Amino acid sequence: STCSSLPMANFTADGVCGPSLGPAEPTLLSNVLFPTEDGGYARSDVLLAGGKIAFIGAAGAALPADLSSPSPLNIDCTERMLLPGFVNAHTHSVEHWCHGLIKPLPLELWVQQLLRHEPRGAAGWYGADSFSKTPADMIKISAVLCGVESMLSGCSAVLDHLFVRDLDDIAAAVEGYKAVGVRAFIAPMLGDEAAMYDNYIPKVPDATARNQQCGGGCCGAMGVGGAFREPGESSYSPDRMKAALQLWEEAVQRFHDPAGGVEIVIGPVTAYSASAEMLRGAAELRKKYDLCGHTHLLETRAQALMAKQYFASGSAVKHLHEAGFLSGRGTSCAHTVWLDDEENAIMAQAGASCVHNPLSNARLGSGVMPVQKMIQAGVNVAMGTDGACSSDGQDLIEAIKLATILAPLTTQEYRHWPKGRQAVMTLASKNGYEAIGMKGAGGELKIGMVADVTLWDLTSLALLPRSDPISLLALGSPPPPPGGRAP
Repeated sequence: STCSSLPMANFTADGVCGPSLGPAEPTLLSNVLFPTEDGGYARSDVLLAGGKIAFIGAAGAALPADLSSPSPLNIDCTERMLLPGFVNAHTHSVEHWCHGLIKPLPLELWVQQLLRHEPRGAAGWYGADSFSKTPADMIKISAVLCGVESMLSGCSAVLDHLFVRDLDDIAAAVEGYKAVGVRAFIAPMLGDEAAMYDNYIPKVPDATARNQQCGGGCCGAMGVGGAFREPGESSYSPDRMKAALQLWEEAVQRFHDPAGGVEIVIGPVTAYSASAEMLRGAAELRKKYDLCGHTHLLETRAQALMAKQYFASGSAVKHLHEAGFLSGRGTSCAHTVWLDDEENAIMAQAGASCVHNPLSNARLGSGVMPVQKMIQAGVNVAMGTDGACSSDGQDLIEAIKLATILAPLTTQEYRHWPKGRQAVMTLASKNGYEAIGMKGAGGELKIGMVADVTLWDLTSLALLPRSDPISLLALGSPPPPPGGRAP
């Protein structure tokens, strides 16, 4: 069936409905509802050719002579609305396997359960041998599911901050995303902690005294054996740093293929999980290959307090900036709930993006990112779903809705409350493409932009009555998937 028969159809970079990123015939979307820059709508004809938006004109307007031959495939879009593709700018595809498993917990407790119960964890598919025995095909399957669910919510690109063991895991993710056809920005999530994810556990200033009071038994804390973590504990491993930098570079050499829809992103776990030396090495790799960079940043109040323990500057943002990691094409940091004004200014000056993940931040009690405050400070803000275990889905429209309705809680100045159109047309699309290093190349409905666009069914119950379709998309009930039914 043609795209015009679907409730929502994704047009990938080649301008046709479906998963292919290869060459395709020119396609004319005729009489489509087109959002205008003044906040209204117009009926337009839009030509997609050569992987780009080649023409935008009033409905019924004649195509320029140089674009009219050969005659393009014509799709009647009278009952469709055209939007730029969204970017799911932060997720963890492998969390699919723990979808709905972990009860509500703060991040620092939740992540320990995730590490234990994911397929490669101590309580994974093969018990104590899960890390070595779980096949890489597990990652391919979860990448497919992540890509499909993201695409069904209007995404044309996904940034997957992916916990990997080796190149086989990365290869599996590449295969999965290529099968779907969504643009994939795969960020192997690596660190050089002496013990994996130890630095998610806060250090305690009076840990020695507390542990002594427990007489060597369990204190009910998060350290080994239930002990409190000592402030002076060694955290980093030079061997793990060398292995991580080598794995990133080998992944780039083998899989980095922007023209084919796959980019390898340098993705330290957090500022705490990577030594300053590792962050400097990561920054050098990015410069060498012109790569995007991605990491978690100040997701919880505990992490904001930990910055004062871990870093001489007392700031995780300054730590990343001093290591050179915030500079360069497509730098993005997930969550950024607990930045202060000075840190916002540093992010804006460096040109780094903040990725708003309202679903997981609410579910884990991490807080509400002050989006409008950051925008006013000049920070580029994009949207993400986070992993399917912390947000329980990959539906970016759900994230857009929550971001829009949570914003009024951060300020009583109602004139600063965002409209649904801002989340749809700016945060999720234009800003999303900037966050993945494609500023000025995608995320906008303009001639010359990549043809990463979506069509939405205006006859869907979710988009009726036709008061303001974009606002309904952002704030109403989610539209049904292609071929599906409304609830």
